[in-house]
Amino acid sequence: MPLTQYIYILTGIIAVIMTVFIIRAFINGKWKLRPSRLSLVAFMVLLLHWGFVLVEVYDLFSVPVGNFLFDFIWLSTAIFCLLAAWKESKNNQAVAWFLGGISVISLLFGFILFGISGME
Repeated sequence: MPLTQYIYILTGIIAVIMTVFIIRAFINGKWKLRPSRLSLVAFMVLLLHWGFVLVEVYDLFSVPVGNFLFDFIWLSTAIFCLLAAWKESKNNQAVAWFLGGISVISLLFGFILFGISGME
């Protein structure tokens, strides 16, 4: 099996695990506290970057600059979300699992796109 199929399978497994732990956090009542501002900012930055990708903002730059910006911003936002999820795990576990899950999935797809962009 090619590497991308393993990554797609891993993405599905992460999504299932993330859903199970979010449901467990809701059942145990560990979701009642308001998320911290860092978590909200990290999620908004990740959504903003996904929006930039969908409307092809990085195509406005030359190819080397666009690739550098895309890779750097993608990896830094995913790592920022992981750090926010780690900090949020003490406050609101449902938000922490959601933020951690989407950042890991974002990292996986970032690595796929990083590999595809290197195939010239």
